Amino acid sequence: MQIRSIILYSKSGEKRVLDFRLGELNIVTGTSQTGKSALLDIVDFCLGRDEATLPISPIFNTVAWYAVILQLPDTRILAARPAPRPGAKSVTNAMLEVGNDLGIPELPDLRVNTDSAQLRQQLGRRIGIGDTRSEPAPGSLLSPLSANLGHAVLLCLQNQDEVASKRALFHRQNERGIPESLKATIPYFLGAVPEDQAALQQQLTQAKRAVRRAENDLKAAQEANQGIEARLESLLGEARVHGLLPDNSVDTSDRAAVIEALQQAASFRPTPDNADEQQRRQELVLTEKASALRRQLRSLAEERQLLNDLETQAAGYTGAVARGMSRLSALNLVPDGFPGEHSCPLCGNELDEPDPTVADMHTTLADLRGQLDSVRTVQPRREHALREIEQTATRLREQLRGIEGALSVIAEQRNQQAGLLGQAEAQAYTRGRISAYLGQIDTASDSGHLQRLESDVAVARRLVEGLEEQLDTETIDDRLTHGLSYLSGKMTGHARTLRLEHGDRLVRLDLKKLTIVADTLEGITELLRIGSGKNHVGYHVAAHVAFHQYFVANNRPVPRFLMLDQPTQPYYPSDMAKQRGRLEDITLDEDRETVTRLFELMHQVVRELSPNFQMIVSDHADLPHDWYQDSVRYNWRNGEKLIPTTWLEDNPTP
Repeated sequence: MQIRSIILYSKSGEKRVLDFRLGELNIVTGTSQTGKSALLDIVDFCLGRDEATLPISPIFNTVAWYAVILQLPDTRILAARPAPRPGAKSVTNAMLEVGNDLGIPELPDLRVNTDSAQLRQQLGRRIGIGDTRSEPAPGSLLSPLSANLGHAVLLCLQNQDEVASKRALFHRQNERGIPESLKATIPYFLGAVPEDQAALQQQLTQAKRAVRRAENDLKAAQEANQGIEARLESLLGEARVHGLLPDNSVDTSDRAAVIEALQQAASFRPTPDNADEQQRRQELVLTEKASALRRQLRSLAEERQLLNDLETQAAGYTGAVARGMSRLSALNLVPDGFPGEHSCPLCGNELDEPDPTVADMHTTLADLRGQLDSVRTVQPRREHALREIEQTATRLREQLRGIEGALSVIAEQRNQQAGLLGQAEAQAYTRGRISAYLGQIDTASDSGHLQRLESDVAVARRLVEGLEEQLDTETIDDRLTHGLSYLSGKMTGHARTLRLEHGDRLVRLDLKKLTIVADTLEGITELLRIGSGKNHVGYHVAAHVAFHQYFVANNRPVPRFLMLDQPTQPYYPSDMAKQRGRLEDITLDEDRETVTRLFELMHQVVRELSPNFQMIVSDHADLPHDWYQDSVRYNWRNGEKLIPTTWLEDNPTP
């Protein structure tokens, strides 16, 4: 998609038509305040931007409609927008018309038939932008982003505040939300994210969210499930004490059986005749169970102490044996010619009482080693026994706490209800407590519910695994790396052609920071730290030309034009120099050479990519070279402007 014409309609019906050559460099030169910079804003507006950035002045107030005629390989498209009303900050109305031989309509033929969103969608589809979506990073509050023409246009425009900026590389990069949009859509426009994977990527993100939700639900249910058994056992004992349950055993390890028994207790109707006797009998049973548990705990404590004592004794014995072995290890120092046990090793005299032989001492050393091995063999079994004792003691203490809880409830009930509540009232109070607690744990206590949650987590994880297998992330990374490498090679070559600072090193795009970086001897240097607006302009031109070389070479769905506004502004410091725009008005010889190289690069790239790429440059420069003059489409000097001054006479403003 290239720009064939830019059209302005006055309120009186007059037209200002600017025609541009397709597949060529188009230069609009002229003095200041002639409307050159407005061309970029008009194109941005006509391609669907809602915010009104067009100039506000008496001459622009005479414009009723703005329009562009776009050329596609097989058709033409008219995109027109009514001028913003005075004071309006945004406009959404638009007109879209398609035709093979589409001409320039008259003002009465213009009508609103769509809005800016539909205009961008239709134009995007015409150049091949599919229904692709880009999901934000995990934890981000941003909504999923669908790539459209508006994102592609960000790669096609550079106004005068941007082309020389060291802080922003792309059009509108400093506006809220635009950096995130660029980071999300540039990989798509580079071909790293194919359209057939965009839907799967969205499904994968949703599946991962479902996994997190299922895991959180399961975790919450498991936390609510902890400690329920002890509370249920306590209520079960309390129900038995008050005669709400028959004196038959219930398997406390089976939660369903315990809950069923408590439900029976909650629906129990008192029998005054035997209630007191049952309470006393249940209290006696609980007391005996508590005593038995305490005896078992004391027995376990004695066994633990015995094992600990054995451990201490074994440690002492091991130390003594080790010291004996250390002394006997000196046998290794006895020489081969030792005279024997009957002679003194120092003087050689005969001993009255012979020492033990070396063989005897080796035998003793071997015995000590065997004993030490036996002690060490027993130690793991002793440690295992200690662990079993501790586990058993923990289980018994849990049971004892449950029984003691039931007994404490009985004691509290007796103190509070002595002389006031009869057995029937006590049973009613207990039934109420049981019913209230069962109501709280109705869902959490259902083991089937936990199993369903676990099954949900497993299913969600399998779905994520399946989608990850379908999404070849390595291929996406490889494609993005390929695209960035291509850009780096082109940008490095252009930087060397323009003789930019650090251009003799590798130049590349930092997609995370949306800037250009150069590998220097001091390390990585960002565009922000490269001095001079002349270098900033050069790197902007090098980067955007490289982008469009890639888009054309790989047939990517991006408009085939690049608009630059005032790229030579750092070279024309004075108003007089800007007015004439001649090379001799530039002070330094090297600057004159740089400006020439800048336009030569544009001219060369457009010629190489012709007819598939178009550049429109608005600038003060008016260079004398033949190839430059051939590229000049409009020279607005000596009273020539974008909007004729006669419009102001025909459309006076109050």
